[in-house]
Amino acid sequence: MKNIYISSDKEAVEFKNFLIDEIEKLGFAYQDLTQEDFDFVDSSNAVCESLLKDEDPKSIGIVLDRYGAGSYIACNKHKGIVAANVSDERSALMTKRHNGARILVMGSGIIGHDLARTCLNNFLTYEYDGGRHQIRIDMLNKMM
Repeated sequence: MKNIYISSDKEAVEFKNFLIDEIEKLGFAYQDLTQEDFDFVDSSNAVCESLLKDEDPKSIGIVLDRYGAGSYIACNKHKGIVAANVSDERSALMTKRHNGARILVMGSGIIGHDLARTCLNNFLTYEYDGGRHQIRIDMLNKMM
């Protein structure tokens, strides 16, 4: 079973707790990596490092901050990580299916709870399609 790693900076703790409740309702196990003094770089690093050590390629991460942009940038600095900063359901779905994103990034000041719930559900319940999309993933991996 895939592992779910979640973390937030201090600006998005309430948002993270809401999403943890949703993860539990969906029946998934998770690891909350958040520490009290985390900023977005710390929370991003914690999730990325856990994913890179995880041998299950279906394991995913969720990183949250106020606007999403900082965490998105920090996550994508890690070789082998594809993170997506999303604020709509379709992006959450397609970035997982076509781009092989392993980390869902959302901003608590950008996206409301109802929309976040749908984005989370799409990201958790769909898998990477592979096939013709793998060509682009291979091209991205060569860039790093």
